[in-house]
Amino acid sequence: MVKKTHHFLVLGLILTFLGCAQVVAPTGGERDSTPPEVTNSKPENGTTNFDANRIVIDFDEFVILKNLKEQLIVSPPLKYPLKSKIKGKSLELQIKDTLKPNTTYVLNFGNAIVDLNENNPIAGFQYVFSTGDELDSLKLSGMVVDAFSLTVEKDYLIMLYPKFETDSVPSKELPIYVARTDEEGNYTITNVKEGDYQLVGLLDKNDNYLYDRVDEKVSFSDELISVQTKNKPIRSYAFLKKDNKQFIE
Repeated sequence: MVKKTHHFLVLGLILTFLGCAQVVAPTGGERDSTPPEVTNSKPENGTTNFDANRIVIDFDEFVILKNLKEQLIVSPPLKYPLKSKIKGKSLELQIKDTLKPNTTYVLNFGNAIVDLNENNPIAGFQYVFSTGDELDSLKLSGMVVDAFSLTVEKDYLIMLYPKFETDSVPSKELPIYVARTDEEGNYTITNVKEGDYQLVGLLDKNDNYLYDRVDEKVSFSDELISVQTKNKPIRSYAFLKKDNKQFIE
């Protein structure tokens, strides 16, 4: 009788223990919020007398490209887009264009490079090189708003040209410097050579850096912009030009 009572007591303790125990799934640790870091690049970022047609950028972890076509801005613009490929922890870029002599090029990736698992971006990563003996280092910044509503213009191109005599130039020729506004309508054009420029803004509907559609908002500077060591931010006003085409039945 005592032995049976002992067995029931042990069984009761086991059932009580199992009833109180809770199975909790492992949390997996804290979420990784650190963006990838560049460990090496060939040619080195900031290279002068650049003559390569291939760029390799290495990272400390596996990365992917997210919306590269929308995010990447090359200044000056290239006639042919860069060919990109992810290989392990490296990004390879192939240049098809013949690059201009004595020119500083800026590859601004925006937020296109993210890590594989958590999509943490390298915000505003730039790769810069010059085909000449030195890197141009001046910059121009500002803001773009709609001329009527005064709301900010995001994803709006700001482009610099040499002095031109006719307004048709932005419709036919690529700019020599370009940047895109952020969510707050702000922009910064980096690595600019000292000098005077025509400033044109464009809400580019077909991604060709040309003002060639009547539904594209545009803005023009009233006078030449002088890029010097210190420059005040420029405020631009975007508007739609009236379509003056006439149709006769």
